[in-house]
Amino acid sequence: MFATIRDRILLLLSIKEAGKHIDLDHILEKVSRDEGRKIETSELIQELDSLTKEGLITSGQEGYAITDEGLEKIKERLTSIGGSLNLSYRMMLVAREYYSQVADQIMPFLRGRPVSVVKIFSDDHDPIHKIKPLFVRYARYKPKPIFISIDSKETLMRYVDDHAVDYIPYVHGFDMKEPDWLVIDLDAGDELKSREEGFLAIKFVAKEISNFLEENEVLPAVKFSGSRGVQVWAALDNAKLPKGDPFAAYRSLIQKIQKKIEDRISTAQVPAEIKHLVERGLTTSSVAKKEERSMKVLIDWSSMKPYGDVRAPFSLHYKTGLISCPIDPSRLMSFNPEEAKPELVSRDAERLSRYFEIERSDPSLLLKTCGF
Repeated sequence: MFATIRDRILLLLSIKEAGKHIDLDHILEKVSRDEGRKIETSELIQELDSLTKEGLITSGQEGYAITDEGLEKIKERLTSIGGSLNLSYRMMLVAREYYSQVADQIMPFLRGRPVSVVKIFSDDHDPIHKIKPLFVRYARYKPKPIFISIDSKETLMRYVDDHAVDYIPYVHGFDMKEPDWLVIDLDAGDELKSREEGFLAIKFVAKEISNFLEENEVLPAVKFSGSRGVQVWAALDNAKLPKGDPFAAYRSLIQKIQKKIEDRISTAQVPAEIKHLVERGLTTSSVAKKEERSMKVLIDWSSMKPYGDVRAPFSLHYKTGLISCPIDPSRLMSFNPEEAKPELVSRDAERLSRYFEIERSDPSLLLKTCGF
């Protein structure tokens, strides 16, 4: 089945905030672009009149707006012709519905700190299959930059209405004095990433890190990155850290954890599919020289700095459309990225959030074990 002009009109109107009317010229411009041809005004008006008579849109002096019936209609149509419609609009529609359902789960990770967002727009050359992302760090840039602050569901949904689909909070508060979270980001090197066993290797390393932290009295939480990686988070009592720069202490700690994990893996029960990787060294904490770690799992510490940021739990990844969702630790090794589809995560958000209730831990034993 192919997308029609009616489908394009309904999808365009569906991503606008409730009750907002869109004028004829705007609809003509966007629908013509996505249709790949110049649509005559008379042809468009005929389609708009038909949609109005069917109760799928409303019309007035201010323009056109979608009705609840129209919204349900385009959602139904997306299941069969979605791939023929504007990708950024499709993602926007998913984001609006998704964030309205998981606001309670994502807000604890946005509130009280600066947040970067990724806004998405139609690609200039291929709006059907590609998006144009815009990374936004400040709510206002002039005369002085002002950080984005999202402290309520209402503010979150305003950003969603303004095309923001991906939420990336800073690891610290507005004062930037110290990190609130220990974030250990796991990603496969370029060659390993392309192999079937790459994601299994990442999950295995995440499991070993999680177990290591627990054994050292630090409570871990694990989440999918939304793309090809996994992250292990924890919250530490920073008063127990060595004196000096706490960000530097966190970076050093993660590098020491990597060495402990590499030693640990050498005697661990390793899945048969990745034993050949372990024999030559599975992990590294060296973020430089990508070519030298193409077949390794990077244990990345680079977000542990002032202005360091990380994708929030329950955020939608703007590239994949998947959710950076918490993972049940008992199912970590069997986790499949297919489980991170927005409709699945929103349905199970309350249960998933229980796996990411981060409690502040005393890091004393961990520091001692790591040789601080």
